[in-house]
Amino acid sequence: MQDKRRPTPYPSSVSIGQFYDQMGAFFATLFGDNIHFGLFDRDDTQSMTQAQTRLTDRLLDLLQLQEDDHLLDVGCGTGHPAIQLAERTKATALGVSVSPSQVDAAIAKVREVGLSSRLAFAVADAMDLPYQAGTFDAAWAVEMLFHVPDRLQVLSEIGRVLKPGGRVVLSDFVELQPVTDEEWDLLAQGFAFSSLLHPDRYGEVVAQAGLEVVQVLDVTAQTRQNMRWIEQRYAADKERLAGIYGGEFAAQMDRLLPVGMSIYTEKLGYVIVEARRPTDG
Repeated sequence: MQDKRRPTPYPSSVSIGQFYDQMGAFFATLFGDNIHFGLFDRDDTQSMTQAQTRLTDRLLDLLQLQEDDHLLDVGCGTGHPAIQLAERTKATALGVSVSPSQVDAAIAKVREVGLSSRLAFAVADAMDLPYQAGTFDAAWAVEMLFHVPDRLQVLSEIGRVLKPGGRVVLSDFVELQPVTDEEWDLLAQGFAFSSLLHPDRYGEVVAQAGLEVVQVLDVTAQTRQNMRWIEQRYAADKERLAGIYGGEFAAQMDRLLPVGMSIYTEKLGYVIVEARRPTDG
């Protein structure tokens, strides 16, 4: 079962990888080392970087990793969440991404901090993971599922490679209010969105993948401040980005970014999902 179809054609895994290969400097500007949102407390005065660390910590709290656990990091980005995992726990991890440049950056970053013995990275497609069933003790997917056209396929693959009883946590964007076709085209073409679920349906899709849903947490209110930080970071480095990508890109982003942020603020939300593979599955 696929998520609701959209007027814009679904991007392929290859095109998603190329998108991140090309947009690395852009996302590094907006997000820093962690290419994902942060969790802010109400009236929080902390930085986006601190809020991003808080999100990763929240996911680690849910996973409760043990010393010998081996985690699959699905959509690993440039490796910073995995580094935080290794610094906080004694577990090991394998990160996968469809972006070769992200994998190269993650490998270099891990080598630099001396964690290569516990963290590894590889180019792999989450739609068809090249690992045997029952390989991993745990998995997480941090803000990558909105890129895939079929969450059920990816979640089924994650469930397949987990050991019985293995834990999985997800963080993802959701559709709180209907997104118009015009708005969807902007999200797809500008930010490589492929699909969205309503939060009320998320647990249903996870269960259809053969996973037991523990909880679906709506943390939308704690993510709204990311928009302010993204806007500030883009404004501060817009000229540098124009030098990298050209004036036409800068003009396009001047148009797309405010509209994209408005769509998120008015119509999208954010969930954290905790699930596990059944012990008898």
